[in-house]
Amino acid sequence: MRRSLLGWWAVCWALALCTAVQAMPTRSALIVGVSTYASPDVPPLAGVAADLVSAQRIAQAMGIPAAQTTVLRDEQATKANILRALETLATQAAEGSRVLIYFSGHGTRWFEPQRQGCMEGLLAHDRGTITNEEIARHTRRISEVADKVVVLFDACHSDGVSGSRAATRSIASGALTAKFFLKGGADAEACSQPRNLKTRSLLAEATRLGALSENFVQITSSRADEVSFDDAVHGGLATQSVRDCLLGRAGDLDGSGAVSIREVEQCAQRLLEQKLQPFRDLLPHHITVTGNRNLVPVAVSRPPTQAAPPVATVPAPSTTPTPIPAPITMADTPATQAAAGPAAQPHAAPAGPAAVPAPSPALASLATLQELSAQRNPRRKVEVALSQPSLRIGQDALEMTVRASHAGHVYLVMLGSDRRSFYLLFPNALDTDNRIRANAPLTLPRPDWRLLAQGPAGTDHLLVLVTDTPRDLAALRTAPATAAAPFTFALNDLAGRGALIDFFTGSGVRGQSEAFGARLLSLEELP
Repeated sequence: MRRSLLGWWAVCWALALCTAVQAMPTRSALIVGVSTYASPDVPPLAGVAADLVSAQRIAQAMGIPAAQTTVLRDEQATKANILRALETLATQAAEGSRVLIYFSGHGTRWFEPQRQGCMEGLLAHDRGTITNEEIARHTRRISEVADKVVVLFDACHSDGVSGSRAATRSIASGALTAKFFLKGGADAEACSQPRNLKTRSLLAEATRLGALSENFVQITSSRADEVSFDDAVHGGLATQSVRDCLLGRAGDLDGSGAVSIREVEQCAQRLLEQKLQPFRDLLPHHITVTGNRNLVPVAVSRPPTQAAPPVATVPAPSTTPTPIPAPITMADTPATQAAAGPAAQPHAAPAGPAAVPAPSPALASLATLQELSAQRNPRRKVEVALSQPSLRIGQDALEMTVRASHAGHVYLVMLGSDRRSFYLLFPNALDTDNRIRANAPLTLPRPDWRLLAQGPAGTDHLLVLVTDTPRDLAALRTAPATAAAPFTFALNDLAGRGALIDFFTGSGVRGQSEAFGARLLSLEELP
C-alpha cells in the first residue's frame, strides 16, 4: 500500500535528563596516580590523592562501573605493574566497548645514547619510565576491539617556565608543584627543553600499530614545551578542570544536544586559566586534545545555561507553550575492583555550565546529525545508494539500498521540514525488522511504508546508522507508535536533540557492543 508522509503524525518522546549516569558493564578503566616516589630525589605530588578521586568520578560519569575500574597508587604503580595492568585491560576489553586510561604523576625526559636524542615518558613509582611506544604496544588489542579509547595524562615533559626565578617563587610558596622530573645526569640537561626529541606522540604510536584516530582521544595537561602544575590540596589543575567540565560545567556550544571533547577542552582551558590567575608570574599551560575531538564522552549531561536576555519592562510569560509538531515531510533544512578512595577530596564540581549564546535551531539540528555521525566507528563500513539524487514533490518516493560490512541493525533518522522535529523513520510501527546481514543489500523503505516526497523544495538530511546491537526503543519514546502514527519523533529543542544522541550512545544501548557505522546523506526535493 502506497503511503505519503503528509498523512502521518508522530508520537513524541520526552527525555528527562538524569543526574545518575547509566553504568555500561562492558566499559572499563585503568587509573594510575603516583604522589610519592621510591627515590627521595623525586619531589612528591601531594595533589595526586585528590586526582585519583577526580579520575574515578570521571570514569563514573563516562558510565564505567566501579567493578570495572582498576586503580594503582604510589608503590603499586611500578613500571612493571602499570604495564601488566595495561595488558590485563587489553585482554578484558570487550568488542565495541569504551576504555579510559588515566595517569597523574611526574612526566620525565632523558637522553638516550642509542637514539642520540631525548626521550620522554611517564615516571613510575620505582623511577621506571614508560614511553608512548610502550603504552601503544601494550594497549594494541584495546585499539583493535574497543569502540572508543580515552587517554588522560596529567603530567608534563618539560621544565617549561618553572626554571625561572619568578616561577620558582610561586612554586616555593607550596601552592603549586611542577609535574616534571628531569631524569639523568649532565647529558640530560639538554632534554629539559623540547628539542632534539626522538619520541613520537601516543596517538602517532597507536595509529602506527593500527589504531584509528576516529576511535582514539588523548588529553594531555600541557604542550610539549610547558609545565603542568599540581595543587597540593585539590589536585592537578588540568584534572580539576577536565573533571568539572565533564561533570556539567562545559557548554553545548553548537546546541547539538551533547558536549563533545572539543567543548570540554575549551571549558577546561578557561577554568585552568582562572585557577592560575593568582600566580601572576606563571603562564598557563594548555590542555591539548588529539584524535577524535568530536567524541561525546558523557552521553547525558545537563544543558548549558543560555545567556540571559535583556531585562524587559514587561514581565515575560512564565512558560512557553510546547509547539505542535507539523506533519512529517521530506523537507528543506539548511546546511579489577576499584581501590578505596584517597582521603584527600578535590573541589566539588561547579553547580552548572557557563552561560553561552543560544545557537540557531537550524544550525543546531544539523550539528546533531553531524555529531552523531562523528561517533561512528570507521571499522564499520556503511554504504548507502539512493535510487535518485533528487525527488519531484508529489511524484517520487524515497528509495535507497543499504549495505554494511558487519551484520547489525539499521536506523534511519530524518530532520523534519518544520525544523522542530527529528524523525526516526526506521524501524517503525509498520516495520520493526531492522536487521541487516553483513555485505548483503537491504532496500528501504519496504512497500508497506513508502515515503512520497511532499516538499517544500530544498535539501533533506538523512542519517543512516548500522549498530552492532539493537537499541532499546523504550528509551526513546513515552507511548507506542501505531499504524496511524508509525514514526517516533523528537522535538528540535535542546532536550530533543540530546535525546537523539543519548538513544544511540547512552541509554538506548543494551547489547555488548556500542559500536556503529553511519552515513550522512543529503537529498534534494524539486517542485
